[in-house]
Amino acid sequence: MAYTYRRKVGDRVYLEERESYREGGKVRSRFLRYLGVEGETPGSPRRELDRVAHGDSRRAGAVRLLWTLAEDLHFRATIDGIGGGKSAPDSPSPGTFLTLWAINRVLDPESATQLGPWVTTTDLPLLSGFPDETFTKDAFLTSLDLVCHDEPARAEIIDHTRALDLALTARWRALHPLPPGEKEVVAYDLTNVLFFGVSCPIAEVGHNPDYQNRPQVNVGVVVSRHDRAPLFHFAYRGSRNGGGTVRNLLVQLQASKMPPGLLIVDRGIMGRKFVEEARGMGWHLLGGLSKRLKEVGTLLDASEVPETPSSFVTRSKSGGIHAVKVRAMLWGTEREVVVYTNADKAVSDRVERNEALSRIGEALTTLGKLGAKWSEAKLHDAIREIVGDWGEFLHVRVKRGGVTPRVEWTYRDLEVRKAARQDGKYALLCTDERLSAREVVKAYLGKDFVEKCFRTAKTFVELEPVRHRRERRVRAYLFVCMLALRLQTALRWRLLQGGVKEDEVAEYQERLLEDLSRVERIEVAMGAERRTWYLNVTGRITEGLRRLKLKDLLREESRRETEA
Repeated sequence: MAYTYRRKVGDRVYLEERESYREGGKVRSRFLRYLGVEGETPGSPRRELDRVAHGDSRRAGAVRLLWTLAEDLHFRATIDGIGGGKSAPDSPSPGTFLTLWAINRVLDPESATQLGPWVTTTDLPLLSGFPDETFTKDAFLTSLDLVCHDEPARAEIIDHTRALDLALTARWRALHPLPPGEKEVVAYDLTNVLFFGVSCPIAEVGHNPDYQNRPQVNVGVVVSRHDRAPLFHFAYRGSRNGGGTVRNLLVQLQASKMPPGLLIVDRGIMGRKFVEEARGMGWHLLGGLSKRLKEVGTLLDASEVPETPSSFVTRSKSGGIHAVKVRAMLWGTEREVVVYTNADKAVSDRVERNEALSRIGEALTTLGKLGAKWSEAKLHDAIREIVGDWGEFLHVRVKRGGVTPRVEWTYRDLEVRKAARQDGKYALLCTDERLSAREVVKAYLGKDFVEKCFRTAKTFVELEPVRHRRERRVRAYLFVCMLALRLQTALRWRLLQGGVKEDEVAEYQERLLEDLSRVERIEVAMGAERRTWYLNVTGRITEGLRRLKLKDLLREESRRETEA
């Protein structure tokens, strides 16, 4: 844009025509021509410079990117359509509120308690078409009730999350179909979400890896192996294990109407009924078999896995993984089972068991002295708490008649040696017998993409802590977190399609969002002209938007005042 520059020297003002331009995200100017002395040069009367005025800046880069992805995935339309939500013309719809909430979970989950003020510092009000004052805390909380709400007449909770997952997943597959001839391969697993200082009807104390005695809910997620996209999610009581959740999983897969493929599950979920029902629906099943099953223990004891080139699968930290196929009786039927060995896991299993049993032995010895005057019932309760799941390796009894120490115990050496023979040895069942032993093991060990989904949810989306107490609000909140995961997945997939390497995409994605979070939009008035500028746009951002095929996302605009 050209303008007149006044340069005062002594008692004279010299006029120059200059032009402003942008370079590297900064505004610069360059000299065009000399106009003469102000008031003395013909055709150059005394002029005043146009005043430059600007409004407040708003964070624009990252929110505009995620808003574009959410619109592409039909977040707002799907939520409002299935939930039947209606809003006043001067108020955002519930789908709009929840979409903005999901964007917040991706970019700044720590601001969850200040969601309204956070939104008003960004371009989200402008993008959604509503003023700042409409984005209040109560409005966001009320929008959760569209997803899941109480139905007093039927004394139950109406939960739309499953229907929403189906619709959102159908939209995802419409945009990103599987390659021709390829069937869906999905993994299902559970993770726990702890509650901190609040109670909820579905929050119960249950098993978790950190052994924290806190209420929790268990969240199940189905993730596609092809594009790492979360397809469905479920919320269960914290005390439920994987085996008790499979019926909902199969119902959801059937309702999705996706062509049956391969379903990979953890060893705590496999069971005869689950296998039969999955096969009845046309799905093949792959999962680990629990060593607690007598048939599996017998199979592992009888199976030898030779360490030969033909049985080699892959390399682990301290050795190789080898696998073979065997035929054995399982659940009353002869089935094909894959047995594999992991040298690294054999060492860690043995160390973990010996360490745990040693610690339990010391605790029982101490209890025998401290509990000299305890009742038998109290001693038995204490023993159960100390021994936990390791009871098969210990023989413990309480002595009577005032004899001390009151607790007498020994290791079951036969059981310990038997377990040692099975260290690092595992059994897998795959109903698709066309897959080789190597393919079965690699597919099972490669299901860590569902665990990475949980890691993203807990680390970046910050599922915990849950700040809601009502069951309907907890379920709706978890749905919002899943929306955030869908946004993360959409961004990752676009970057991969744009040429970012698989082993670099996570870092690239995080860095791009950080850079975009510093981009601000500002409206500038220069006389009769109005311009939109985006500040802090770097070359790395420009390159990232090119890979995403969104090079015009931060396009600057100019208009005359009469056009406004």
